[in-house]
Amino acid sequence: MSETVSATAHPAIGKAKKPRDPRLDFFRGAALFIILIAHMRENWLFDWIPARFGVSDAADMFVFISGYAAAIAFGGSFLRHGWLIGAARVAFRCAQLYAAQIMTVLIVAVITALAVKHTGEAHYVDLAYLRLLFEDPQQAVIGIFTLTYVPLFLNIIPMYIVVLAMIPVAMMVARIHPLLVSVLSFALWAIANRFEINLIGDPSTNGPWYFNPFAWQLIFFVGFAISMGWIKAPARSRALQGAALGVVVLGYLASYRGPAEVSALIDLYRDWVVAHSDKTYLDPLRVIHFLATAYLAITLIQGHEQSLLHPVFRVFVKCGQQALPTFLAGIIVAILGGIAFDLVGTGFLAQAGVNVASFAILIANAYLVGWFKAKPWSRPAPAGAAPVAPQIAAPAVAVPPLRAVAQE
Repeated sequence: MSETVSATAHPAIGKAKKPRDPRLDFFRGAALFIILIAHMRENWLFDWIPARFGVSDAADMFVFISGYAAAIAFGGSFLRHGWLIGAARVAFRCAQLYAAQIMTVLIVAVITALAVKHTGEAHYVDLAYLRLLFEDPQQAVIGIFTLTYVPLFLNIIPMYIVVLAMIPVAMMVARIHPLLVSVLSFALWAIANRFEINLIGDPSTNGPWYFNPFAWQLIFFVGFAISMGWIKAPARSRALQGAALGVVVLGYLASYRGPAEVSALIDLYRDWVVAHSDKTYLDPLRVIHFLATAYLAITLIQGHEQSLLHPVFRVFVKCGQQALPTFLAGIIVAILGGIAFDLVGTGFLAQAGVNVASFAILIANAYLVGWFKAKPWSRPAPAGAAPVAPQIAAPAVAVPPLRAVAQE
């Protein structure tokens, strides 16, 4: 299929820029807060995140939305400027993410080293999953820079880099037919599951990546294809809402703790769900549960999108707009929060203080990054403000002309 035909699959490209959909940033921002809570040890809020009430979690939501946003960010470059420029832009973004990954691992290593030094507790090394770095730094450093050493809890960005790198291939395949991208994405996911194809995440044990990019690309490209207009999201209908609600309820039952007389049946069902909801390879049950949850959320909020711009929700939108710096800050704050709980306890006041401080840091970070990206120093001076010229003091003694000095 030609690029001209492909461009028609994304009607927003090439036209006047439309207002940004607040749902995109709101749900991405909400996912970042949930990821923060999920990574913070001893946090009471962990028992109230979506993963405790179902099969899929904030990671699924974050990757899906990232795919949707990637089509907006990169799809137009391919269609307007050609494949080479589009691929170059994706490569540049991958390089930025690679640098962010290296920086994050090093910062976490420094925090871990300081925690061990000042508390005398060596277990912080294991809590950060950095045992290899502290025991065999030569092998670990090589692994960190080659992405063959991807510590647990620091593994989302490497997966995202690999998936982003697939976009140029997807855009080339879309020239043949856009639906072929989804077919090949599904095939890659199925092959990765069937033959357990993954990348090495720990060279000392040959352990795999926790987020298998060959599996997780499926949910990424579902969002990407919907955003590009290659596939259509199902319209709102009571039948589909009922089916989606049924899936969500069944997911909730897997975490239900009921009376003793039904606990045996629930336990059997829970064991079955656990066996069919592997996160590394993105088992089908996770995909189905997430799509059902996403469909319910989108259809229920349909027609009320602007309510997400209410000041109460605006902080989520802002954090979603600055997804990468908010995510990186969240990983670091989560580690610091876990250390804080170790030092001050896990009582109510400690929980409230650490969580409020953590949320405030994430929000302040998002607004600060947004302020810098706006380049306030490049804005025109306010009307009526006279430019301030530097004052140069007149010399006390007359300086002779340069020609006179040369002649002397």
